[in-house]
Amino acid sequence: MTYCEMATQAEGEFSSEIISEQFEGISLYLISQVIKEQIQKKRESVAGIDVRPGTGHFFTITVKTAERRIYRPSIARKLAAETGGASDE
Repeated sequence: MTYCEMATQAEGEFSSEIISEQFEGISLYLISQVIKEQIQKKRESVAGIDVRPGTGHFFTITVKTAERRIYRPSIARKLAAETGGASDE
């Protein structure tokens, strides 16, 4: 089994609902501010952020959130080794 197959299988076991929220008509200089506010508001539930050009000089930002984050045991072990903490296993 390849790494991609294992990752797909692991994600399938812990399916969580992905919710998308769009912000349209954002000026170029405000993109970083909107992203910062959304990350501060939603914290660990942020699953992805997509910025696409809209009409004129404006952009559309899509923030995808998931109720539950997925941590693989190998990543937990690595983080525990780096920080000296427990690995949740």
